[in-house]
Amino acid sequence: MEDLLPYHITWVTHNSRVSERMVQFGVKRGEPVVLNNDDEVEITRYIAHMVHEEELRVIAYNICRDHVHMILLCTELEKDNIIRKFKGKSAQLYKHKHGYKEEFHLWAQKYSYTPIESDEQMMNTIEYIQYNREKHNLPCNKGLQPLVDGMIMPFAEVLQILG
Repeated sequence: MEDLLPYHITWVTHNSRVSERMVQFGVKRGEPVVLNNDDEVEITRYIAHMVHEEELRVIAYNICRDHVHMILLCTELEKDNIIRKFKGKSAQLYKHKHGYKEEFHLWAQKYSYTPIESDEQMMNTIEYIQYNREKHNLPCNKGLQPLVDGMIMPFAEVLQILG
């Protein structure tokens, strides 16, 4: 069986960033998708449901208007499929709830990830994710915290798994 590894994963809303590839091929950026407090709670609720339904291991999570950060504990082989499900299902439910009939993209196609390779990196990344809203000067979203608290693994369990 393949080892479980912690990954710092980030994905962004559609048109919220300009990639090198967009510049290289002259792709014109459309209007960025920017989430409000209710949208953030709604999307987090979808993700939390998937975490519980599939018994996934999330160590940290935050959503900040135009991007999501999380630490996901999984195998290398599982990672792409899990993120595909998070992005696909949340976009599908969001689109349905908001009545989008025409083509609508909630998330950018790509996501980024960094394997976490030390205890120090883990602690720094958890802190970075927890304080990311403050970094971006975003107000506290009181609806998020109960969902996040219910979704993330107890740290003692994380330590037990990672040894």
